[in-house]
Amino acid sequence: MSIFIEQVLVGGEPTDILIQGNTIAGIGTQLQMPANALRLSGKGKAAFPAFANAHTHAAMSLFRGYGDDNPLDIWLNNWIWPKERQLDDDIVYWGTRLACLEMVKSGTCCFNDMYFFLPAAARAIHDSGLRATLGLTVMDFHDPATTRQKQAEIEQFDFDSIRLDSRIQMAIAPHAIYTVSGPMLQWCANFSRQAGMRYHIHMSETEKEVADCQQANGCRPYEYLHRLGIIEQLQDTFIGAHSLHLSKEEIELLGRNRANVVNNPNSNLKLASGHAFPYSELRQHGANVALGTDGCSSSNNLDMIEAAKTASLLQKGWRHDPTVLPAAETLAMATQNGYRAMGLNGGVLEPGALADLFLVDLDNLAFVPNNNTLSNLIYAAHGDAVDTLICDGQILMQHRQVADEDLVVQQARQAAQRLLR
Repeated sequence: MSIFIEQVLVGGEPTDILIQGNTIAGIGTQLQMPANALRLSGKGKAAFPAFANAHTHAAMSLFRGYGDDNPLDIWLNNWIWPKERQLDDDIVYWGTRLACLEMVKSGTCCFNDMYFFLPAAARAIHDSGLRATLGLTVMDFHDPATTRQKQAEIEQFDFDSIRLDSRIQMAIAPHAIYTVSGPMLQWCANFSRQAGMRYHIHMSETEKEVADCQQANGCRPYEYLHRLGIIEQLQDTFIGAHSLHLSKEEIELLGRNRANVVNNPNSNLKLASGHAFPYSELRQHGANVALGTDGCSSSNNLDMIEAAKTASLLQKGWRHDPTVLPAAETLAMATQNGYRAMGLNGGVLEPGALADLFLVDLDNLAFVPNNNTLSNLIYAAHGDAVDTLICDGQILMQHRQVADEDLVVQQARQAAQRLLR
């Protein structure tokens, strides 16, 4: 299938975009439209590369508003984990469908997930048309017997059954150093490296996590992974979510190995984990910094535009410097850096890149007047400014209409009632 987007605003200039198959075939001012192409008018629209949500728990959309205003450890132990023991395939399927619907409607084509019941999640992603890296969540709670059991389960897991199409890839996702033992962390690193998968983990999210690691291991969390040889082994296939409380040495370690770090500003603020994410230092040392929302239970939405604005404003605020993390750099963090973290050629409007992009409606009040389209996107808009979304060369939303939206909303409500009653 070919799609020809005619005279859409790109970088302030009316531009044509040609999509052939699942890639961008051309972008310019004088492209020829193929005879068999579907023509989309770009009049009154601006095009941007799709967002990549680099850290989330999609099916937790069903937990939106549940257990709010509690500390992280109480929130997990008293609210979330007890209910997660009641999850099943149907609940995870509709929770993931709801998350995918929200992402489609707010400009996200690609996300890096960590959750349970992966076959159900994979079916939901396949049915939604989005692109995802699905992380097989691992927790052994530092119990040797559980460690052996989890290793056997991973070795027997049918990973190929999850890859329902080219849009879905797999990762190993040890939850965190406080829920996964050192031997299991190493084993997962070896397994992911041999299988060619990403390694996705929560790291240095709270000051308590850092203090507990220092007490238990005599070092900070990333120093602990360094002792285990994990960062050097994985390098750019490592994805550390949050990574908020870092020492100079840990930042240098991540940069030296070109590791991926995911900033989750709204979740960090809501759970009072911290606000001074070391973006500039990580970037200066060579780490790839991407952006994520976290799950809807801790960020309450999956709107990457809101996350991008929060990330930029926080950097300016705590550094007392309005020039830090300008709009263009923020957009890169929210798009191409996330695709890069997942090993994908996307998040950019360039020939040869994946055809993942969205169009915003310039009649949306956030774009009036349109003095600076990019600034309006990052600082003024919300997800409802997105008019059209194309993922993998397929139109998933046009004029804010998404197939099966009413069904997904209805079924997700019922699934949440079963889970949380």
